[in-house]
Amino acid sequence: MDNHEIIIDLSYLKEVASGNIEFMVEMIDIFLDQTPGYLVNLKEAIENKNWQKIAESAHKIKPTLGFMGIESARETMAEIELNARKQENFENIVLKHNQMQEVFKTIFVKLEEKKQELLAQDN
Repeated sequence: MDNHEIIIDLSYLKEVASGNIEFMVEMIDIFLDQTPGYLVNLKEAIENKNWQKIAESAHKIKPTLGFMGIESARETMAEIELNARKQENFENIVLKHNQMQEVFKTIFVKLEEKKQELLAQDN
């Protein structure tokens, strides 16, 4: 997945928030605050080849990506989780994780931009 392919579709978040911009901004902030810690846990689990912790970490990240409307990244995280649960394709887990490192940098930037757009609308 290339960084330029990252699409953030906040329509689900908007629907859940009933269009409440303050709530949407708050959810984006929670994602931006919590996800880096989950990514550290995932990285450590992969370094230790701890299948269960890899699956658990990916499982925590996956739904939040869906909530933020980042389907391509959610699918990749689902693949990591599935491989870990089946305890197979460790090389694929490592490859996908390495690819996601850069993707998440872009996701964080794009979500911050979306947040600023929402705040501008709210004024």
